[in-house]
Amino acid sequence: MGSRLLSLSALLLIAGCGGLRMERYLHSRSDDWPVFARTVGHTASASGALSPPLNLAWSQDISAGMGNGSPVVVDSIVFVGTLRGELCALSVATGKQIGSIALGEAIQGSPVIDGSVAFVPLSNSPQSITAFDLFEGKPRWKKSYGDVEVTPCLFAQKIFFGNTAGTFFSIERATGDVRWKFELPDNTTLKGIRSSPAADSGTVVFGADDGKVYAFDAETGARRWTFDAGAPVVASPLIVSGTVFVGNRLGTFFALNLSSGRAAWQSRTGAPIYANGVPAGDIIIVGNLAGEAIGFRKSDGMRLWHTDLGGPINAGGAVAGSTVYIGTMKKQIFGLNPEDGAITWKAEAGGRIRTSPAAAFGRLFVATDEHDLLAFRETK
Repeated sequence: MGSRLLSLSALLLIAGCGGLRMERYLHSRSDDWPVFARTVGHTASASGALSPPLNLAWSQDISAGMGNGSPVVVDSIVFVGTLRGELCALSVATGKQIGSIALGEAIQGSPVIDGSVAFVPLSNSPQSITAFDLFEGKPRWKKSYGDVEVTPCLFAQKIFFGNTAGTFFSIERATGDVRWKFELPDNTTLKGIRSSPAADSGTVVFGADDGKVYAFDAETGARRWTFDAGAPVVASPLIVSGTVFVGNRLGTFFALNLSSGRAAWQSRTGAPIYANGVPAGDIIIVGNLAGEAIGFRKSDGMRLWHTDLGGPINAGGAVAGSTVYIGTMKKQIFGLNPEDGAITWKAEAGGRIRTSPAAAFGRLFVATDEHDLLAFRETK
């Protein structure tokens, strides 16, 4: 695996901090983690196992912290967007920086890599979304839709996202032209959208600061249903097996029918939920700001276990084989057995973790607010 990763990385143009351009087109690989939480449904499950204990393979200073997305990995290259507005590319094998490009003031969510194009969300910038051609080393298009602090969802050749002023957009992948948009009703206080949308079965779903979860027909923009969660929803939804799982800032975790929006079950966790849930077989795992990771039975919401990780959990996890990896704001990353919540591995990260990890190409990628991107691998 190591020699293959090195040879692939050698094919890339070393651009330094002044630019970012690939020498060849990127190719999809089975190990890729090309979007936040790996899929448009946010299932966050790696293609292969990554069994603890893990050792640090490398650490790289990316010069700024990351927001609420995750690293993304395509064709042995790991991409991160920073709060300084830079899109950075690094070698999966060595952590060596391939290049970076400044696109705006801040990248809060994750870039979405599709082919050799990175769709990058921006806030506090003249443009909200930039479609950056990684092969040409320049934007294909860039347009303004207001401040975007979420990870866009690329689904059926359309891009979906909300802004902080409370407007949700569907735009064309190729041009950035608006296909349809929706404004939160009675949004006089400018409550925004900070929940990254998920999609499945022709439906796109997101939460909003107005305490609602919304579902729309992805093609037409027709509203399919609205669910009142009773408190702002900033966590990103998870969609699996026809059910939407999402938490609110009061700490209630919901399972909603994707077709109807009706609640199948709900459970109070005792603290605000900012993290997206992740599935592991018949169990859904979610963390809260009290530092608890909780395993629910997917079918009926029975709480099967809860594990105190000792620090607030701000981001979702990543499942690789029989382990779910979760980071905390107390600068630690944990491996848990999803069946019973037992801690099977723990490592110091050196900085608070408020970005979801990614697992790809035999590595676990963890970003910290001390500007470091860490890569862990299995102990040989």
